[in-house]
Amino acid sequence: MKNQDLIQLLNNYREQKKCIIGFNINDIYDLKAVALAAEEANCPVMAMTYPPVVELNSSLLCKKMVEGIQTYTKQPIYLHLDHSVSVDMCKQAIDDGYHSVMIDGSQKSLKENITMTKEVVKYAESAGVLVEAEIGKIMGRNVIVKSDTDFLASVADVKAMVEEANPHIMAVGIGTSHGFTPRTPKIHFDRLAEIYAAVSVPLVLHGGTGIPDEDIQRSITMGVAKLNVGTIVHTTYMRELYNEIGKDIAGAYPPYLMKNVIPKIKDVVLSRLHAVNYKNE
Repeated sequence: MKNQDLIQLLNNYREQKKCIIGFNINDIYDLKAVALAAEEANCPVMAMTYPPVVELNSSLLCKKMVEGIQTYTKQPIYLHLDHSVSVDMCKQAIDDGYHSVMIDGSQKSLKENITMTKEVVKYAESAGVLVEAEIGKIMGRNVIVKSDTDFLASVADVKAMVEEANPHIMAVGIGTSHGFTPRTPKIHFDRLAEIYAAVSVPLVLHGGTGIPDEDIQRSITMGVAKLNVGTIVHTTYMRELYNEIGKDIAGAYPPYLMKNVIPKIKDVVLSRLHAVNYKNE
């Protein structure tokens, strides 16, 4: 069963100091780029749908896209719902065949966050679907941070979430940001080390676009078994598509444009895959 395979894979990766990457995808074209990169890099990947993508297309259509694109690679493509603040959206994704869902209650109180996560974990159990929870804050995307350390995941809170809600993996706020940032994100490796020692579940690092390779590789030695990458994918997509359209606006035709755009997206996906698989190259 692919869902159980993913849960076991991430548990193994934590022990083996390895990491899977989840790439945010928006349609069949960037999904194809991810699949082609996975095949070339010879490693599994996660295709992640952010809630606006699900709202526009439905979780069922996203699942069908992944099923269709799987023919381009022998490597598993696991479908993940990213940063859903809605329990109902998580449940619908589980019903529609997602392999993994994230319930993001990080902007709520710890009690509310645990309650939401427990509900999703319980619902996902019969389908064997992996559940990701979050403690701390990933900066960017209008996340409210009250102080210089407000974003940091509390070790006690992470332990409480794992012990009470039993998610399979934990995203933790340790200094990373979504999107491009004017300065290189400062990862608090001291806090990551404390969390790694305190809980046995695989950890997740968000904001993978702006993190230097050496920091990614160091985090993998400290329990990070999943890295999220989104911004570099969709900004490359939009920039390269804009450039292609500009060459001949009147004659712009999607299949011809995307023949040139997909390889550019694939290149940035490969660069991130190489960052986590450097030991195998």
